[in-house]
Amino acid sequence: MVDSSRLYELRLKGYCCSQILMIMGLEDAHRAENPDLIQAVAGLCNGVQTGMLCGILTSAACLLSLLQPEDADMSIRYLVEWFESEFGEANGGIACRDILAGDRMKQFTMCPQILAATYDKVMELLESNGYDFST
Repeated sequence: MVDSSRLYELRLKGYCCSQILMIMGLEDAHRAENPDLIQAVAGLCNGVQTGMLCGILTSAACLLSLLQPEDADMSIRYLVEWFESEFGEANGGIACRDILAGDRMKQFTMCPQILAATYDKVMELLESNGYDFST
């Protein structure tokens, strides 16, 4: 489960949803800090800076590919289907602009909930495919 205080702490440091998901994933996987990777996923923020596909989802796909490349294709497909069902249907799509629907306050109300749920789903997928978080 996501530690919501950690999520908010990272947000207050200026990280976007894409970066927060990746930072938490690296930490939980006991991977070294990787400022270049965190800067790179900033390009996914706010729907690739254009309101397109949600940065939470795209960063989650990157995390799956990084931590478990041999199972990434299957896991990402499953994650996208889950994300569409969980958030796309209720918001008219999985693009950042669909989810926010012109209300920037949703970045502070809805997005943390989406981030937490998606992060938990990624961890579930990794664990079900045998990823070892103890190392």
